[in-house]
Amino acid sequence: MENPIVLISSLMVILFVLMFFGVPIAIALGISTTINLIIFTDMDLLFIGQNVYAALDSYALLAVPFFILASNIMAQAGIARRLLVFSEALTAGITGGLGMAGVLSCAIFAAISGSSVATVVSIGTIVLPGMVKEGYDKKFATALISCAGSLGILIPPSILMIIFGVLADVSIGKLFAAGMLPGIILTIFLMIYVHLISRKRKYPKSPDLTLKQRFNKIVQNGSALIVPIMILGGIYGGVVTPTEAAVLAIFIGLAMGFFLYKELKISHLPEIFLHSAEMSSMILLILAFAYSFAFLLSFFRVPDLLTQIMFDAGINAWMFLLLINVILFFAGDFMDPASIMLIFTPLIVSLGSALGINLIHLGIVVVMNLEIGLITPPVGFNLYVGSSLSGLSLYEVMKAAVPIMIIIGIALILITYIPWISLIVPKLIFGSV
Repeated sequence: MENPIVLISSLMVILFVLMFFGVPIAIALGISTTINLIIFTDMDLLFIGQNVYAALDSYALLAVPFFILASNIMAQAGIARRLLVFSEALTAGITGGLGMAGVLSCAIFAAISGSSVATVVSIGTIVLPGMVKEGYDKKFATALISCAGSLGILIPPSILMIIFGVLADVSIGKLFAAGMLPGIILTIFLMIYVHLISRKRKYPKSPDLTLKQRFNKIVQNGSALIVPIMILGGIYGGVVTPTEAAVLAIFIGLAMGFFLYKELKISHLPEIFLHSAEMSSMILLILAFAYSFAFLLSFFRVPDLLTQIMFDAGINAWMFLLLINVILFFAGDFMDPASIMLIFTPLIVSLGSALGINLIHLGIVVVMNLEIGLITPPVGFNLYVGSSLSGLSLYEVMKAAVPIMIIIGIALILITYIPWISLIVPKLIFGSV
């Protein structure tokens, strides 16, 4: 083929036309790849099947369905409610304490589920009625929990980090470690925002507790922290791989749900397994066809061409990171995070490597951009979930979420251009990145 630009233009045009007409992203990827394979190559169409198999033939990818199953088990097991009580004990007596507890609960539950939507549903179902009852504006409360739920893809274990690690061929354990400090920083930013807004709008303080009451609540509900401690401790201690940690999370969730909290019933399991299978198959099917899509780009050396164009244009690492933030921001307005990750990651990794950008740091930048995509319309999944939980219109939730989006954007800029925020923890744990 004489001009790879023709190929990438053809691929993208067919892909986005199909998506515009409502074709599922996995099918759109498969069709666009197949059509261009027929037009521009003489390869056997068995190539598609072989690549689909190769894409899914990965031990690390087993972590995706296992973490999804674990998150659904724990949502049903009553862990989310206990995390909220635990967080409320820490923020008792502070203006805006319940809102701050909601943010903290989202952050901790994110370390269990790896899913932002699961985080919003599990925490939002409990905390939103309580915030409204205590006098918080319903729009503010809904926007806050919808946005805080996006921590689910940044704080490890994160399903999108697993996918990035597989696509970029980097350590998933190091990616998990790299997400810890950015996740903590963003959680603190959001909690400070809640406190300041609560003081300005005269939202109530959380009921104060005596030292004994606070201690009792922390002890009684702190058992919910067993899950993230064992998952992350096992990974960073070298005891288990991320995939093994996901399986461990399932058994811990079942044990806690059946025997410790006794809120999980046998009758709940069929629905949990079915819902988990639906979510897993959607992600893995997209991944399978995205692999063929990326392979076709590599076959025609499209990443090499774009790298050369980038160097000829004088684009450096600083400008490239800015460009990535802009592109992924607009992509997040129209595509779901998994689709963006699978379509853009191969090119981003190739170009970032050419500029000497650390791929662990690059992975966190990509994930944070996708986090913003979850709270920006028209495809802001978290906003839709928050809207359905509260009964507010999407526009009302979206308008109230704008200040929080700005805060997350500020955090993104800091983490993009101060790499040590992402890299210091994996360096301390693993010695190198």
